[in-house]
Amino acid sequence: MMAGVQGNRWRGVIAVVGAVLAISACGPDPSSEQSARTSPTFAAEVPTGFDPCTQVPDEVIRSENLRPNRPNPESKLDAPNGVKWRGCGWGYEKGRGYGTNIRTTNLTLEMIRARNFTDAEEFVTGGRQAIVSRQQDTNTSGPDGSSCTANVEMKGGSLDIFIHNPPETSPATGHIPACTIARTLAEKIAPSIPAGA
Repeated sequence: MMAGVQGNRWRGVIAVVGAVLAISACGPDPSSEQSARTSPTFAAEVPTGFDPCTQVPDEVIRSENLRPNRPNPESKLDAPNGVKWRGCGWGYEKGRGYGTNIRTTNLTLEMIRARNFTDAEEFVTGGRQAIVSRQQDTNTSGPDGSSCTANVEMKGGSLDIFIHNPPETSPATGHIPACTIARTLAEKIAPSIPAGA
C-alpha cells in the first residue's frame, strides 16, 4: 500500500518540477533574464551531512513508538528529470500505527511552495524553515487525509518526512491528523541536522 501511495506522490511532485523546468526553458521573452534568475532549480544530488537512515536520534524513534534500530531497507529513488530521494522507511511498533519515509531530497522549499499544495503550512523548527502539506491528490491520500509530508530546509534541498496514517489500519495513531504527525516528527528531527547541512 505504501509503495502505491508513494509512487503516485512522486509522480505528482515530478510533474510539478518538470513543468517548472519547462516553463523556464520557453522561448524569447522580455523578462526571460529575470525569469532565469528567479525560476527554481535543483541540485544534482540530495543534501549531504545528515543520513536519515542512521542519524534520526534514538530518543525520537522511541518517543514515536517506531521500531528501534530497524528501519526498512535504504530507499533510493531517482526520477527521470533529476529529482532524487535518499533515506529509509520506518514502521510503527507492532504495525499498529503510521508508517513514515524519512529522506533527503534535492527538492527545495521554494519548489514545494510553488506547487501550492493543499493545507500547506509554514513554520520554523531547529532554526530552519519548514513546510507541512498534503502533496498527494485525494485518490492517494484518501478523503480522510491519511497522508501528509513535512519538508525541512537543507542546503541544496530538504529533509522530506512522509507520513501514511490510514485510520482503518492504524488503530494506535489513526485518530491523529497525518499533518500533525509530520510536523511533530520534523520538530523532533530538525535540531539534529548539522548546522552546515
